[in-house]
Amino acid sequence: MKQMEEVRKEIDSIDRQIQELLMKRLDCSYQVAQLKKASGDRTIYRADREQEILEHLGKAVGPDRRKEYLAVIRKIMETSRMYQYGLLYDWSDDLFLPLVQHVTIPAISKRIRLILTRKNQPNAMSSILSMIGDYGYNMDRMHLLEDNKENNTVTFELIVLGNIHETNIQKLMVQLSMESMNFQIIECE
Repeated sequence: MKQMEEVRKEIDSIDRQIQELLMKRLDCSYQVAQLKKASGDRTIYRADREQEILEHLGKAVGPDRRKEYLAVIRKIMETSRMYQYGLLYDWSDDLFLPLVQHVTIPAISKRIRLILTRKNQPNAMSSILSMIGDYGYNMDRMHLLEDNKENNTVTFELIVLGNIHETNIQKLMVQLSMESMNFQIIECE
């Protein structure tokens, strides 16, 4: 049986390999974003494609580790999307401003109240929480407003703690708006 120090060294080696592969994957994400920009296509989140990938990759993993493996793959895809949205934001002047055109923006905001609708599927709520945290923000409140069984959607009201003038929160709002239906910033205070 291996000793703890040997196992940790092996983990460290694997982590370096994972880092190298993730950087290559982000390089590919950069190329995808460039191609989307050139074509005018801003569709980054494709739930159907992601589901196909998860099903395909999941088949190659035993049931004893499948859900853990797929959780990592979901996070990698979510991170790729986050990177692409950030690039599109940086390359386009017209993604964020339409989201706040009907909202009074104070000189400094500390809270952003918004409403969004998403498909009712596993991780519908947790993916929102994850996105907010990944951008470096916290939430004050998340409230389920509607669970529409007929349309298979859920509508949430969120209060995100942050200054609407910060670039990262603007990128977050762009991503949430592009991955949601009926997205609306209600108030900045």
